[in-house]
Amino acid sequence: MTDASLERLFRPRSVALIGASSDPAKIGGRPLHFLVKHGFTGDIWPVNPRAETIGGLPCYPDIGSLPGAPDVAMVLVGPAHAEASIRDLASLGTGAAIVLAGGFAESGDDGAARQAALLQAAGGMRLLGPNTIGLLNMTDDITLSASGALDVENRYKGGVAVVSQSGGILGSLMSRAAARGVGLSHLIATGNEADIDAADAVSYLAGDHDTRVIALYLETVRKPTLFRDAAMAAASAGKKLVIYKVGRSEAGARSAASHTGALAGEDRVFDAYVRRIGAIRANRFSDLIDIPAALAVAPRLKGNRIAIVTHTGGAAGLVADICGMSGFETPAPGAETTRRLAAILQDDGFAPNRNPVDLTLAGLDPEVTYRAIMTLAESADFDAVIPVVGSSSVGRPHLVADPVIRAKETVTKPLIVYTSPSAPGIVTRLNAAEIPAFDTPEACATALDALRDADPPRRDPAATDRPANDRSTIPSHLKDRTGNLNEAEAKQLFAAFGIGSVRESVISTPEEAQAAAAALGSQVVVKILARGVLHKTEAGGVRLNVQPEHAPQVCTQIAAAARTAGVTAQEGFLIQEQITDATEIILGFRRDPVLGAALLLGAGGTLAEIYEDFGICLLPATAADIRGALEGLKIATVLKGYRGKPPADINALVDAAIGFSRMCLALGDRLADAEINPLFVRSDGRGVAAADGLVVLGS
Repeated sequence: MTDASLERLFRPRSVALIGASSDPAKIGGRPLHFLVKHGFTGDIWPVNPRAETIGGLPCYPDIGSLPGAPDVAMVLVGPAHAEASIRDLASLGTGAAIVLAGGFAESGDDGAARQAALLQAAGGMRLLGPNTIGLLNMTDDITLSASGALDVENRYKGGVAVVSQSGGILGSLMSRAAARGVGLSHLIATGNEADIDAADAVSYLAGDHDTRVIALYLETVRKPTLFRDAAMAAASAGKKLVIYKVGRSEAGARSAASHTGALAGEDRVFDAYVRRIGAIRANRFSDLIDIPAALAVAPRLKGNRIAIVTHTGGAAGLVADICGMSGFETPAPGAETTRRLAAILQDDGFAPNRNPVDLTLAGLDPEVTYRAIMTLAESADFDAVIPVVGSSSVGRPHLVADPVIRAKETVTKPLIVYTSPSAPGIVTRLNAAEIPAFDTPEACATALDALRDADPPRRDPAATDRPANDRSTIPSHLKDRTGNLNEAEAKQLFAAFGIGSVRESVISTPEEAQAAAAALGSQVVVKILARGVLHKTEAGGVRLNVQPEHAPQVCTQIAAAARTAGVTAQEGFLIQEQITDATEIILGFRRDPVLGAALLLGAGGTLAEIYEDFGICLLPATAADIRGALEGLKIATVLKGYRGKPPADINALVDAAIGFSRMCLALGDRLADAEINPLFVRSDGRGVAAADGLVVLGS
């Protein structure tokens, strides 16, 4: 159901301009100018005590004098006067207010206090901003902004909605879309998101008939659960989300936080969040227009076989190479397709059995181009067609553009056009005709990849599943513990959730070491046992390849090394079997400040931090989540069997990861840190075993 107040915001019948000016060059004068210029047909009520009319419209001295409660009020006054205006508007029954001024939460503690007061003054009235440039409803010709960045000429209506937490970026995306001929339905700058945030915008757009794709520029997600619900609503309505988020670098995260006063969260956890909600993450800023441009108008790509038709061999080879790097194939046409192509261009130099299909010998004959495109599109040999525009087409763009536009009327597969020279006119014309056209081969590959992955998201376990209350599973002697657990205690906790350990013995003194070691094999691992040591290797507290007769001496040596490293108390030693026929994996816990608990899964051992071969799943995680994360790892090749080695027990690894996840959820906010590294994964059917682990509990 559409929020009635958001409907009033996006489709107002009346707009009040608080602090309106008669000068269209000033911020206070631009909203009236834009509303009139772009054809707003509703009521416009300027408010300014120093004017009787503005722009030929009656001007009201104050909010209380308005002829009724406006659907939307644009608050054009500064931060010092915004609170009073908001309070008066709320008392009048205004549907929503847009506060353009900055100087709120993004400016520090005093600004945050002003923003809190602003929100309190709004009461039940919805609030967009502060620190926003407003919104555009392109479909209905409604411009609610004072920013010249949104007053772009030759803009196009279409199925892409843009939501941005940055007003400046919204203007940039607007101009880029207009220049490329990409049609837009709405643009919304959410600013500081004191009330209406990106989740609200997505939720509204999910029910908007004219929106087919939602592009988002994010600095943070303030309400992850609501955003997830909105994303699922969009998916249920057949709309795809494409997200570009800053904060991948430390500098970017700091900048984003200072811009809107919000934490950015860990980037890899955000990747997992994007996967969970079924969205596409744009890796480059340009993708935030390119991907939606394709998704909004092109059908889903059902395979990896691409046909390229061209009048220039070099550009065709380039796009084939770039698409090949993204996993696409350019197979040669089959016998029937070759026969049909040969009938189109009967020339001794034409090679109809090759891909790319080079039509250079035909010149710029639009009929030949059209028939070649149709032959390739109708062929069962290919899943998509890329017509290439060469330099010879620039002077006569219709000779290439027209055949593609004509073909689109009946083709049911993706048509993606690549323009090799700078040909903005062709790009604009084709996009305006709802044919994705790009001037880089990378953009073609990115668009095809998005079309290939355009399936709706699977059911989100976090939305419906309620993990079992496993607190009763926690060993009684650990339920109220705080601080670091030693390794033996951590493994007792792991075992309670179904994760077994290597064979080992806890001993109190070096004198007990030889007998314990002899029971475990010809070579063992000796470790110090101490709560104060989370990383024993760095403290000299671990020794490998120890023969049983040498175990007492080694215990004495590692105790001395630990004392040198500042470890003054210990609880004995661990004597462990030494396993050499297993793959080392790390299972870890992460608590993101924005998105919550997550599982880290990757290549383990002492070099885990260097290799950084790991994936992240948000909790609760399903077996499918974990298997998906494993598939993306380099070490997955080793787990499946590599160079004659047997495949590892992946089922047992998945079960262990599920058990670890259950443990993390059972401990809840008490859990500060947890890790199993390494978890030995033995050959298929032989299970897994925790070789080391740490747990840190808060109060």
